[in-house]
Amino acid sequence: MLSVEVFCDSQENCNTYLITQDQYAIVIDPANNVKTLKQFLENKILCAVFLTHGHYDHFKELEDVLKTYDVKCYLHKKAKDKIFDLDTSYAKYFGCDKLPYIEDNKFVFLKDNEKLQFANFYVQILFTPGHTDDSVCYIIDNLLFSGDTLFKGSVGRTDLATGNIIAQIESLKNIKNLKQNYFIYPGHNEFTTLDYEIKNNYYLKK
Repeated sequence: MLSVEVFCDSQENCNTYLITQDQYAIVIDPANNVKTLKQFLENKILCAVFLTHGHYDHFKELEDVLKTYDVKCYLHKKAKDKIFDLDTSYAKYFGCDKLPYIEDNKFVFLKDNEKLQFANFYVQILFTPGHTDDSVCYIIDNLLFSGDTLFKGSVGRTDLATGNIIAQIESLKNIKNLKQNYFIYPGHNEFTTLDYEIKNNYYLKK
């Protein structure tokens, strides 16, 4: 049975998601305490790590996770560029002045609309530029992990580096046009559903 654990113990208030099914697990946005994550991963096999985009508050613990577990990080190619740029990742804004050490072979670049299988997980990739030019949503079963593209009652800001409001409008249209009522797990704050956002979120009602 598919289950989702949410971790949010960092001062950046960013959600890390641990999705498990049977003995397998994947992580989306490793932003929080790895020690806590390890407790939940005990007796589980971690298959992959995914990033929704390359802002520091979402990949803060990526280096530690990749050192601890023999897995790869799946992301948009431009997200990798941000990881190694203290300015466009906004690492400096969060008080970090040191680049992570992660070998190139740990990264796997994603294609829009591709479907990946990890053990008994099927992950669909949906590029959603707007908040950044590397924003990605992930669909797993009836769950949609939206990063900073879509929040409960709101959307991600577009006034940061590589943000684009026109691209965001198109991305939101694509999400709105999905054919089922997904449970939405955003990069910050509480979860919601697609039906709720279509009815109540100003940016999807427009």
